[in-house]
Amino acid sequence: MASGQVPGPQQQGPYPGYMPAYQPVQKPTVEYMRPMVSDAMLTIISVLGLFLLMLGWVIWGASSDNTVEDLGQYLKAFGMFILTAAMMVGGLLRVDMDKWVRVVLIFGAVLLISWVGFWFTW
Repeated sequence: MASGQVPGPQQQGPYPGYMPAYQPVQKPTVEYMRPMVSDAMLTIISVLGLFLLMLGWVIWGASSDNTVEDLGQYLKAFGMFILTAAMMVGGLLRVDMDKWVRVVLIFGAVLLISWVGFWFTW
């Protein structure tokens, strides 16, 4: 011990080399998973709607019986309903998306219903 120092607890000053590393604020895992699951669900529902829409058109176009044509029409209408519902729900409920993406989703669903409609008529 050097002369003139009083024995006792030694106080350490702030040494920059020994400061703890900065830890960023951690978000819960659910905050990372929610947008990915939501995007995946919207994608799956949209693909299902497009598949039913396509299957309905194929059945309707390849049929020669009125009952089978009606089945094609029902599948096409159900696919259109699923697709427009997915677009509307995605546009209205997903607040973490960009504003213009949401506007295009809603506008696209409205255009599908107004131009194509659920039921195809000659």
